[in-house]
Amino acid sequence: MSGTIICYGDSNTYGYDPRSFAGGRYEKNIRWTGILEDRTDWNIRNHGINGRGIPHTSSQIRFACEQVENWGREEPPVWMMVMLGTNDLLQEPGFTAEDAAMRMENFLCKLGETEAVKSGLLRLWLISPPCMKRGAWVEEKRICRESEKMGQEYQKAAQRLGIKFTDTGKWEIPVLFDGVHFSEEGHCKFADRILEEVRKI
Repeated sequence: MSGTIICYGDSNTYGYDPRSFAGGRYEKNIRWTGILEDRTDWNIRNHGINGRGIPHTSSQIRFACEQVENWGREEPPVWMMVMLGTNDLLQEPGFTAEDAAMRMENFLCKLGETEAVKSGLLRLWLISPPCMKRGAWVEEKRICRESEKMGQEYQKAAQRLGIKFTDTGKWEIPVLFDGVHFSEEGHCKFADRILEEVRKI
Protein backbone atom coordinates (compact mmCIF):
# COMPACT_ATOMS: atom_id res chain seq x y z
CA MET A 1 0.00 0.00 0.00
CA SER A 2 1.11 3.56 -0.61
CA GLY A 3 -0.39 6.89 0.31
CA THR A 4 0.65 9.85 2.44
CA ILE A 5 1.88 10.03 6.01
CA ILE A 6 1.95 13.46 7.65
CA CYS A 7 4.54 13.46 10.46
CA TYR A 8 3.29 16.21 12.77
CA GLY A 9 5.71 16.69 15.62
CA ASP A 10 8.43 18.69 17.31
CA SER A 11 12.22 18.82 17.01
CA ASN A 12 12.64 15.03 17.04
CA THR A 13 10.46 14.88 13.93
CA TYR A 14 12.19 17.91 12.41
CA GLY A 15 15.53 16.20 13.00
CA TYR A 16 17.18 18.73 15.33
CA ASP A 17 20.84 18.07 16.15
CA PRO A 18 21.96 19.99 19.26
CA ARG A 19 25.66 19.15 18.94
CA SER A 20 26.63 22.31 17.06
CA PHE A 21 26.85 25.67 18.85
CA ALA A 22 23.62 27.06 17.41
CA GLY A 23 21.99 23.69 16.84
CA GLY A 24 21.48 22.21 13.40
CA ARG A 25 19.56 19.56 11.56
CA TYR A 26 20.50 16.02 10.65
CA GLU A 27 20.75 15.23 6.97
CA LYS A 28 17.60 13.75 5.47
CA ASN A 29 19.10 10.26 5.28
CA ILE A 30 19.76 10.37 9.05
CA ARG A 31 16.31 11.63 10.14
CA TRP A 32 13.76 8.92 10.91
CA THR A 33 11.30 10.48 8.49
CA GLY A 34 13.88 10.37 5.70
CA ILE A 35 14.76 6.75 6.44
CA LEU A 36 11.06 5.89 6.42
CA GLU A 37 10.64 7.57 3.06
CA ASP A 38 13.57 5.63 1.60
CA ARG A 39 12.26 2.30 2.83
CA THR A 40 8.57 2.56 1.94
CA ASP A 41 6.33 3.52 -0.97
CA TRP A 42 4.54 6.08 1.19
CA ASN A 43 4.84 9.80 0.60
CA ILE A 44 6.34 11.02 3.89
CA ARG A 45 5.70 14.66 4.82
CA ASN A 46 7.92 15.99 7.61
CA HIS A 47 5.95 18.64 9.49
CA GLY A 48 8.12 18.75 12.58
CA ILE A 49 8.81 22.17 14.15
CA ASN A 50 11.39 22.87 16.82
CA GLY A 51 9.80 23.76 20.15
CA ARG A 52 6.26 22.82 19.14
CA GLY A 53 3.94 21.88 21.97
CA ILE A 54 0.46 20.43 21.73
CA PRO A 55 -1.72 23.09 20.06
CA HIS A 56 -4.18 24.41 22.64
CA THR A 57 -4.90 28.08 21.94
CA SER A 58 -7.74 28.93 19.58
CA SER A 59 -5.35 30.29 16.94
CA GLN A 60 -3.05 27.25 17.13
CA ILE A 61 -5.96 24.83 16.80
CA ARG A 62 -7.58 26.79 14.00
CA PHE A 63 -4.34 26.80 11.99
CA ALA A 64 -3.86 23.06 12.54
CA CYS A 65 -7.42 22.37 11.39
CA GLU A 66 -6.81 24.37 8.23
CA GLN A 67 -3.68 22.31 7.59
CA VAL A 68 -5.62 19.09 8.08
CA GLU A 69 -8.20 20.15 5.50
CA ASN A 70 -5.38 20.75 3.03
CA TRP A 71 -3.62 17.49 3.85
CA GLY A 72 -6.84 15.62 3.22
CA ARG A 73 -6.27 16.38 -0.47
CA GLU A 74 -2.93 14.53 -0.54
CA GLU A 75 -2.55 11.13 -2.20
CA PRO A 76 -4.87 8.78 -0.29
CA PRO A 77 -4.92 7.11 2.10
CA VAL A 78 -3.66 9.91 4.34
CA TRP A 79 -2.49 9.27 7.88
CA MET A 80 -1.48 12.03 10.28
CA MET A 81 1.00 10.89 12.93
CA VAL A 82 0.80 13.25 15.90
CA MET A 83 3.80 12.97 18.24
CA LEU A 84 3.89 15.85 20.72
CA GLY A 85 3.99 16.50 24.45
CA THR A 86 7.71 16.61 25.25
CA ASN A 87 7.92 20.40 25.08
CA ASP A 88 4.80 20.79 27.19
CA LEU A 89 6.48 18.84 30.00
CA LEU A 90 9.72 20.78 29.59
CA GLN A 91 8.31 24.29 29.31
CA GLU A 92 5.36 24.39 31.69
CA PRO A 93 6.17 24.12 35.43
CA GLY A 94 4.33 21.31 37.14
CA PHE A 95 2.85 19.97 33.90
CA THR A 96 2.03 16.26 34.12
CA ALA A 97 1.44 13.37 31.76
CA GLU A 98 -2.25 13.60 32.61
CA ASP A 99 -2.23 17.29 31.66
CA ALA A 100 -0.55 16.48 28.36
CA ALA A 101 -3.07 13.74 27.60
CA MET A 102 -5.98 16.05 28.36
CA ARG A 103 -4.54 18.75 26.12
CA MET A 104 -3.82 16.21 23.38
CA GLU A 105 -7.32 14.73 23.53
CA ASN A 106 -8.88 18.17 23.20
CA PHE A 107 -6.65 18.94 20.21
CA LEU A 108 -7.46 15.67 18.47
CA CYS A 109 -11.18 16.18 19.14
CA LYS A 110 -10.97 19.49 17.30
CA LEU A 111 -9.14 17.84 14.39
CA GLY A 112 -11.86 15.19 14.38
CA GLU A 113 -14.43 17.88 13.63
CA THR A 114 -12.77 18.77 10.32
CA GLU A 115 -14.34 17.55 7.09
CA ALA A 116 -11.11 15.75 6.15
CA VAL A 117 -11.30 13.55 9.24
CA LYS A 118 -15.09 13.16 9.35
CA SER A 119 -15.15 12.05 5.72
CA GLY A 120 -12.31 9.58 6.24
CA LEU A 121 -9.96 11.37 3.87
CA LEU A 122 -7.46 11.73 6.69
CA ARG A 123 -6.98 9.37 9.63
CA LEU A 124 -5.44 10.33 12.94
CA TRP A 125 -2.63 8.34 14.53
CA LEU A 126 -1.53 9.29 18.04
CA ILE A 127 2.06 8.50 19.02
CA SER A 128 3.38 8.99 22.53
CA PRO A 129 6.95 10.38 22.39
CA PRO A 130 9.98 8.38 23.51
CA CYS A 131 10.92 8.90 27.15
CA MET A 132 13.31 11.66 28.12
CA LYS A 133 16.44 10.96 30.13
CA ARG A 134 18.36 13.02 32.67
CA GLY A 135 20.58 15.46 30.78
CA ALA A 136 21.44 19.09 30.10
CA TRP A 137 17.82 19.91 29.25
CA VAL A 138 16.22 17.55 31.77
CA GLU A 139 17.43 18.28 35.27
CA GLU A 140 14.32 17.19 37.18
CA LYS A 141 13.62 13.54 37.88
CA ARG A 142 9.95 14.52 37.93
CA ILE A 143 10.03 15.33 34.21
CA CYS A 144 11.49 11.92 33.44
CA ARG A 145 8.80 10.23 35.52
CA GLU A 146 6.03 12.15 33.76
CA SER A 147 7.60 11.33 30.39
CA GLU A 148 7.50 7.64 31.30
CA LYS A 149 3.80 7.89 32.19
CA MET A 150 2.79 9.62 28.99
CA GLY A 151 2.26 6.42 27.01
CA GLN A 152 -0.39 5.02 29.31
CA GLU A 153 -2.20 8.36 29.50
CA TYR A 154 -2.13 8.83 25.72
CA GLN A 155 -3.38 5.31 25.20
CA LYS A 156 -6.47 6.07 27.29
CA ALA A 157 -7.12 9.16 25.18
CA ALA A 158 -6.68 7.23 21.92
CA GLN A 159 -9.11 4.57 23.11
CA ARG A 160 -11.73 7.17 23.98
CA LEU A 161 -11.29 8.75 20.55
CA GLY A 162 -11.18 5.44 18.68
CA ILE A 163 -7.96 6.21 16.82
CA LYS A 164 -4.74 4.32 16.13
CA PHE A 165 -2.12 4.55 18.88
CA THR A 166 1.56 3.66 19.23
CA ASP A 167 3.56 3.91 22.45
CA THR A 168 7.17 4.67 21.54
CA GLY A 169 8.03 5.27 25.19
CA LYS A 170 8.81 1.55 25.43
CA TRP A 171 11.33 1.60 22.62
CA GLU A 172 14.40 2.84 24.55
CA ILE A 173 15.41 5.32 21.84
CA PRO A 174 19.00 6.60 22.37
CA VAL A 175 19.21 10.35 22.99
CA LEU A 176 22.08 12.84 23.11
CA PHE A 177 23.60 14.72 26.06
CA ASP A 178 20.54 16.92 26.51
CA GLY A 179 18.32 13.97 27.39
CA VAL A 180 15.75 14.95 24.76
CA HIS A 181 16.96 14.74 21.18
CA PHE A 182 17.54 11.52 19.28
CA SER A 183 21.09 10.53 18.44
CA GLU A 184 21.82 9.26 14.93
CA GLU A 185 21.43 5.75 16.34
CA GLY A 186 18.17 6.89 17.90
CA HIS A 187 16.78 8.05 14.56
CA CYS A 188 17.75 4.74 12.97
CA LYS A 189 16.16 2.69 15.74
CA PHE A 190 13.02 4.82 15.72
CA ALA A 191 12.73 4.40 11.94
CA ASP A 192 13.08 0.62 12.26
CA ARG A 193 10.32 0.42 14.85
CA ILE A 194 7.91 2.88 13.23
CA LEU A 195 8.37 1.04 9.93
CA GLU A 196 6.96 -2.07 11.62
CA GLU A 197 3.91 -0.04 12.60
CA VAL A 198 3.49 1.43 9.12
CA ARG A 199 3.52 -2.03 7.59
CA LYS A 200 0.54 -2.95 9.77
CA ILE A 201 -1.63 -0.34 8.05
